[in-house]
Amino acid sequence: MMLIAISQRSMKMDKGACRDALENDYIGYYEKFGIALVPVPNVSRNLDKYFKEMPIKGIILSGGNSINPALYGAKPKNGDFSNERDATEKKIIEIALKRKLPLLGECRGGQFVNVFFGGKLVQDIEEKTGISHVRVKHDVQIMDKKAEKFLGSKKFVVNSYHKQGVDKSTLSRQLKPFAVSDDGIIEGFYHPKHMIAGILWHPEREGCDKETNKKLVKAFVEGKLFWEK
Repeated sequence: MMLIAISQRSMKMDKGACRDALENDYIGYYEKFGIALVPVPNVSRNLDKYFKEMPIKGIILSGGNSINPALYGAKPKNGDFSNERDATEKKIIEIALKRKLPLLGECRGGQFVNVFFGGKLVQDIEEKTGISHVRVKHDVQIMDKKAEKFLGSKKFVVNSYHKQGVDKSTLSRQLKPFAVSDDGIIEGFYHPKHMIAGILWHPEREGCDKETNKKLVKAFVEGKLFWEK
């Protein structure tokens, strides 16, 4: 099986303790593609060792937690962020760039990709657009010709579990959008020079187009489409 590193949610427990967690859905979903996930802890001081001593072929940045708004020059509207996780995912992206590994960010992971490359976030989508993106399904329009040709569709359904997001004014100038919702939230984007992309939905959860997600994951695994070598 192909080894893929994956980041984890940081959870604050009683008495100040913290715990890393990864939903079982990720394991079951990606195993169908011949992928064995390697969870990466948020407090390791030697992340490089994971990639030196194991034949890791790619990286997934998972969902969960908000991103500290200080990273993009804003004040927080909630406290559900982990500085340890932010630092870990920053290091992971740096490793991906150095080792030329494909990287896919899901939901919060996609948002972090945007922030890493100099973008910002809409901290409350519903406050800005009047439309909630939490626990709903909605259409996305494909706005990239290469993506449209590969996916064979101009529109498909995705699930949505994110309060924060990315729009035209907050997307990094280094990234290109390929999927957008009707309210202007950019749901998918990629880096034109690196094998790095972000999506704001969860392929491993119910409520989105399964066939489209299969094609996207295949593109990630093979380093094609938005993640061209």
